[in-house]
Amino acid sequence: MSLVTQIPAAFDQDRDLRFRAMFEGAAIGIGICRLDGGILEANPALSRMLGYSQKELAGTDTGELLSELRGDLSPRNSSSEHSASEHSASEQGLLGELMRGERDSIEIEKRCRRKDGSELWGDLTVSLGRDARRQPAFLIAMLKDATERKQVEEQLRQAEKMEVLGRLAGGIAHDFNNLLTGILLYCDLLSAGLASAELVGGESTSAGFESAGLAKPGLQWNGLRQQVGEVRLASEQGAALTQQLLAIARKQAAEPRAIGINEIVASSKNLLQRLVGEQIELAVVLDPALDSGSGLVLADPAQLRQILLNLVLNARDAMPQGGTIWLSTSAAEFPGEVFSKAEPASSRRAISLVVSDNGCGMDAETRARLFEPFFTTKLPGRGTGLGLATVQRIVTESGGTIEVESEPGHGTSVAVFFPAIESASSDAEGDGASPVSTDRS
Repeated sequence: MSLVTQIPAAFDQDRDLRFRAMFEGAAIGIGICRLDGGILEANPALSRMLGYSQKELAGTDTGELLSELRGDLSPRNSSSEHSASEHSASEQGLLGELMRGERDSIEIEKRCRRKDGSELWGDLTVSLGRDARRQPAFLIAMLKDATERKQVEEQLRQAEKMEVLGRLAGGIAHDFNNLLTGILLYCDLLSAGLASAELVGGESTSAGFESAGLAKPGLQWNGLRQQVGEVRLASEQGAALTQQLLAIARKQAAEPRAIGINEIVASSKNLLQRLVGEQIELAVVLDPALDSGSGLVLADPAQLRQILLNLVLNARDAMPQGGTIWLSTSAAEFPGEVFSKAEPASSRRAISLVVSDNGCGMDAETRARLFEPFFTTKLPGRGTGLGLATVQRIVTESGGTIEVESEPGHGTSVAVFFPAIESASSDAEGDGASPVSTDRS
């Protein structure tokens, strides 16, 4: 062979080696595909990205690696199928333009399925390879993992939703707070009428009730007074929750104080029982040792009630056919590795609040996403997916932690641990429900 023929051959061989090194060492996934979508060869990056070996990918149809558009919690419906068909038609049109030379490449965002069944988002670029006669011969597909970027985008969207919801909640809470002001006012008038009527005498025509515009009562004073007190207590709790919503909407800080956790639970029991309904038994077990001043936590009373409401209502929703909810408090220690064993025992002291049910329970996948904002297993219109996310935020800000135990068919137990404080402060007297604001600005 002459030198003239040896030089081009050597040059071609070096070029092939360089292209092979580029193909094998590229950081993004590259696949050489037939025109019908079958993979001829895949590089190591694509193999690692999808979890298949290069040998397994060779001969695989690209359609098998793409996830169809579908809802996360519900079966595919006609709208999702229609959307998928529209996307497919659009991509076929782009591919046709590429084959006709009207495009140099196609850039699309795709959701791909790994070998283990998990999914990743990828930025897919498809270009056309031609033969010596400049005819379409194969497709070059380059896939870049965009999962992290999609997660950041999703977090930004969730943050925008939370901001809008905060503004909406703030507006509703402001108006509802003004309605509660009227309810509390009439509760005070009723209480005053009852007190005046009792002074006149229960067997008389009750001048106190007539002065309040009420007819002679047929109920006993104690029972009626207690019912009025329950209405006022529920209104005060609603006022405290609306104040919390307003604080969130206005980005105001919570008002933590030393407060007995037994006191919060006991004062909320009647309201919780009404909320869960007659077919569900609410069993409350309070640790008497926490009544002596050792059951104090540093927290906002309205936020503690918010935790109770969310956990109890979630337990109720897990038992549509009825059952039992156990609500208990006790002195405890922080679980797991929250604190180092080298730290003093006093730093591990905690007060636990446990809400358990004998409902449907949860699998591991659901438990892993339990505290994600907007994640819910409830039917559309039955839940926002914000309750447990709010609970986690409040507990974390209070220096506490949450543990969840659940198995399908064996119920759920949610244990909330708050740091125990050593002594009561002057603010600890009473639960200090936030007064109802009449600010209409």
